[in-house]
This record gives sequence, structure tokens and C-alpha cells, in this order.
Amino acid sequence: MVRYIKLYFVYISRSIQARLEYKADAFIGIFSFLLTNVCSIFALAVMIQSINTLDGWNMYMLGFLYGMVMLVKSIDHLFTDALWFIGYWYIPQGKLDKHLVRPVHPLFQIIAETIQFEALGELILGVLLISICGTNIDISWDFSKVFLMIICLTFGSGVITGLKLITSSIALWTKRSGQVMSVVYGFSDCAKYPMSIFKHAKGVSIFLLFIVPFGLIMSVPVEYIIFGTASFLPFNSVYGLIGTIVLSCIFFVTIGVSLFNLGLKCYESVGN
Repeated sequence: MVRYIKLYFVYISRSIQARLEYKADAFIGIFSFLLTNVCSIFALAVMIQSINTLDGWNMYMLGFLYGMVMLVKSIDHLFTDALWFIGYWYIPQGKLDKHLVRPVHPLFQIIAETIQFEALGELILGVLLISICGTNIDISWDFSKVFLMIICLTFGSGVITGLKLITSSIALWTKRSGQVMSVVYGFSDCAKYPMSIFKHAKGVSIFLLFIVPFGLIMSVPVEYIIFGTASFLPFNSVYGLIGTIVLSCIFFVTIGVSLFNLGLKCYESVGN
């Protein structure tokens, strides 16, 4: 374990040096993600101004939710964005092979060799949204809400990583799975809206809570933070929600790692 920790910092250091070799490119990437999310927020604001509220959520509440979604996704984006390379490039182009001949687990190499600076744009905007919108919402902060937010940022991003790992590992059998990853990841956009708007579509709610639980790790916690209650609260307790998020993270990451290791045993290189 100590060896892997030391290696991780070596990989990250080299990744940062490589990205900063072209400083303009790095800053353009950060700005582009920042601009993309600003446009999405603007579109959401226009919609809310037209209808005043969305199922009881005003513009500041939705902005707070949007900020939380961006923070959770940015942490995953910053550290594990290289998982996209598996389904789109590494396996179809035979680039995974170089990781198989080194005396380090290939999954560790793939994740550690890339740090995505573009995620800083999401991170900065997420912090600004939560700070600005949070001051315009009457939130009664206590230990449970702060703890819930920390769990969302850490274990919530772990759930996203687990889902990406599961879908990217499919490529070890099919040679390509980028499109499947994009479809599954696309459901994260649903977390930008309150889960309560899906109350008349039980199938959608179940899907976003248990199958691809983006709603569980982002929408539901923010609903509790703002209102002190939530449409889905396991055991009628915030700590039940916290435990569910942690267990979901462990479950999806474990399945993802197991599926990746299983796929390696039957992997056949396409060559390059």
C-alpha cells in the first residue's frame, strides 16, 4: 500500500508537469468547462424565471443543487477521468497493452497517470454557486447537514467512479464501451433537478435512487439540507441516508474493480 501511495504522487506529479507544458491549452480547457456550465445555469435561470418555482424550489435552491452536483462530479472528473479512455481509446487502439507489462496493477496506472485540470472550472463554479445561493436560503445548519455534505462530496464521487468503472470494463469483452458510458453518465443531468418532480413516475425515481443513483447522492441530500426532510430518507434518519450513500459507493466500486479484474483474465489485445 505504501508503495502505491508513493507511486501515485509520482504519477500525478508527472501528469501535472505534462499538462502544464502547454499552459494555454490547460487554461483554455478550464475556461471551456467553466463557460459550458455557466451557459447551463443561465438556461436553468431563464426557465425558473418563467415559472417562478419548480415544485416548490426557487432559483436559489436550484442553484444550490446545481452547485452540489458540479462539486461531486468535479471531484470524480479531476481524479478518475482517465476511465473514459478505457472504453473509447485504450482497448480499441491496443493502448492498454503497455499497462499490462509493468509490475503495477493496470487500473492503478490508468487512473493515476491523468489528472484533469478542466475539472477545476466545475469546482470553482460549484463553490461559487453554493456560496452565493446558500446565503440566500434560510438553511439551519447543524452537524448532520455538514457531515452529509462531506459524505456526498467524497463517497458520492466514489459512486460515479464506480459506475464509470463498471461501464468502461465492458470494453474488455466488447472492445469498445464509450457509448454505454456516455448513456449512463448522461443520467447525472437528472440530479440537477429535485427528485420530487419525478413523484408521478415511480420507475424513474427507483432508477435514479438504486440503479444509477445520481439522485441518491446529490438531489436527495440537498433536499434534506434545504428543507430538513427529503422524499427518500432511509429509516427516517439522515444517518440512514449517509449510510446508504457510503454502502452504495462501496458496492459500485467493488463491482467495478471485480469486473475489471475479471475482464483482464479474458482480455485479447487488438494490437496497434
